[in-house]
Amino acid sequence: MYLNDIKLLFIQPCVAETEKIRFKAEFSNDVSNIMPYLNSVIKNGSYNSNMPSFTFKKDNRLINIYATEMTVAKAINETDAYSIMDFVKDFINETYDNKNSIEPNYEMRKKPAAFEIYSYLPKKNCKKCGETTCIAFASKLLTGMKKLNHCTLLEEEQYKEKLKSLNELLELIE
Repeated sequence: MYLNDIKLLFIQPCVAETEKIRFKAEFSNDVSNIMPYLNSVIKNGSYNSNMPSFTFKKDNRLINIYATEMTVAKAINETDAYSIMDFVKDFINETYDNKNSIEPNYEMRKKPAAFEIYSYLPKKNCKKCGETTCIAFASKLLTGMKKLNHCTLLEEEQYKEKLKSLNELLELIE
């Protein structure tokens, strides 16, 4: 077992969603050498070798892993905080145990821009998704306020390849 313990340091109200909490916890060991492996396992994560840090979302919670600590935003309550800490500990240990069969990924993924997402949309401005334009819909996709299935035109056969590309692109941010 690489990571023996994660110790809760503090809990505060979440800034983004006031009914939720954010917290900070400390690792028993430095995990920076495992981050490139985590980056291979979680495709929608964001690895920064300069800090080092690895950030990803799990069930709408934003998890930031640093060398010796982690921060989490949008946790439900203290019980949820401990559950997330257990998940991260198990995930890091499992990744460490399997690192010989995982190709480390040192790439720093970039979030797609709204215009890149827009380029794959039907560009009909039909308003069926609830937005006035397709570019507005693309922006809402980026923030998670809309999902691809809100654009019913993408279900048509002629947009099948574009939908596939959009799914791959949005994997980076979900």
